[in-house]
Amino acid sequence: MRKLVSTLVVLALAAPISHAQMAHRLKGWIRTTAGTPLVARVRADNLSGFRGEPFAGQKDHEVTSTDKGEWNITGIEAGLWLFSTSAPDTIPAVLILPVKFSQRQQVSAVGNSLTWQVPMYAYPAAEHPMLTVALELVAAGKKDEAMQALTVALGPGIPIDTRVAAGELSLLLQQASLAKTIFSLALKDQPKHPRAMLGAAMASLLGRDWETAGKQIWDARDLVPKEQRRALAAAIDDLRGIARVQ
Repeated sequence: MRKLVSTLVVLALAAPISHAQMAHRLKGWIRTTAGTPLVARVRADNLSGFRGEPFAGQKDHEVTSTDKGEWNITGIEAGLWLFSTSAPDTIPAVLILPVKFSQRQQVSAVGNSLTWQVPMYAYPAAEHPMLTVALELVAAGKKDEAMQALTVALGPGIPIDTRVAAGELSLLLQQASLAKTIFSLALKDQPKHPRAMLGAAMASLLGRDWETAGKQIWDARDLVPKEQRRALAAAIDDLRGIARVQ
């Protein structure tokens, strides 16, 4: 019996320590760029865990927004998350944000609601006919073909919002390099374009360049609609834990 107890103690000490995370409740809403609420599918896809570590929780969540465009997801754990929307006649809106990325919090029986929300704005698809083929390929799950179709946004004379929409679709496909190039072109045309600046920051997050991302989010915070600023302020505070952000 004494030998068995000793063996169990050794095994317990040798077992890996669990870093279970608190599951957060996150709210948001989706509207068109004209301000009309959308009934849409909203997805949250995990890109990495705490401080870039492997993620062990539920990696994707999907909900449908109300007729007011509002949604909430329970089960968001510490990590980097890609939020996207899907609604008829619109181009998916995309946001990549850290959630408690640099501050580990243990599981709580009560849980935790985040104090900031995720407001998103979707471009009407009809306003960007150059992206029709890319949209169809994205919807069909044809990633490589969709990437090729999005290179139309690299050409000269492309409307800036079309470039930005193409950059956000590149983020949806998790193509950091293509997104970075597209947003850079947009910012050359209009250096203070809010979605282009935020898109460049999201491309940096996708590329795991935390310091550059933090600085770009800082620049974007004062340009984006005021409803998005609390989320960006939270992202800046979060990234300060792992990078120099001023």
